[in-house]
Amino acid sequence: MKKIIAAAVASAFIAPAFAADITISGDQEFSYQDNNGASTAALDGDFNVKASTETATGLSVSADINVAEDAANDGSASLTISGPFGKIDAGDTSSALDAIDDGTDWGYVLTNGTPNNDAAILWTLPSTVDGLTLNLSMGAETNYDTGVSEGNGYSAKYSVGDLTVGYGVQDNKDDTEMSYVTASYSMAGIGISAEQYSSQPATGNDTDTDSIGVTYSMGDLTLAAESQQVSSAGTTSADTLVLGLHYSLGGGVTAFIENSDDAKSSTAETTAVGVAMSF
Repeated sequence: MKKIIAAAVASAFIAPAFAADITISGDQEFSYQDNNGASTAALDGDFNVKASTETATGLSVSADINVAEDAANDGSASLTISGPFGKIDAGDTSSALDAIDDGTDWGYVLTNGTPNNDAAILWTLPSTVDGLTLNLSMGAETNYDTGVSEGNGYSAKYSVGDLTVGYGVQDNKDDTEMSYVTASYSMAGIGISAEQYSSQPATGNDTDTDSIGVTYSMGDLTLAAESQQVSSAGTTSADTLVLGLHYSLGGGVTAFIENSDDAKSSTAETTAVGVAMSF
């Protein structure tokens, strides 16, 4: 009898896990980097556990857990609820700006992307116009992740054919503000993206980060470039060009070589050679 009761109690805890669909995905990348003669071997990877279920009222709910290769938190853990109201992602999630950025960030190691922050809650509104996505986000004073900005953001992204445009604004409690605009176009294996991220402090001059990315795919081979300039008050502090060659070996494995050089720094040139696997 005791064994039967113990089995029944154990089943009560195990059964909910069986009610959800669970998937595991991830990636691992190794690179050997040379920075003006100083060499570095780097490993970067994570795996993602995602459980999805549906409530009795028809809401779709999923839990996301991301763990780095060293068993540390890899960020972006969240609880997502979807329904007629759209989708709400809560935890360590993208801000409204972060949800539409990084169109130029094609690299594994050396590309820069855009420095938009995360949020505590991201609400993607229900679609009312084909191709239009609207996002609202919020960060609290104390958040799951310390990189979250305390404030509110909104963004819109519209896609028609091969063209996508987007715009967003983040207003923070400390009187700082970020704005972001993007446009991208793809055709016949060629992709072109342009982004401008502007950070406005409570006092002083704005800082603009202007990025352009170009990719060309030809079968398993992809050639790419990213140019980025950071400037404030008419002075450019960084002028970076990243070139890359990626070759797909099949089975989720890619060999790559990337090179980055900053025209504003005589010691910033870096070359990375490596292999990445996604599953």
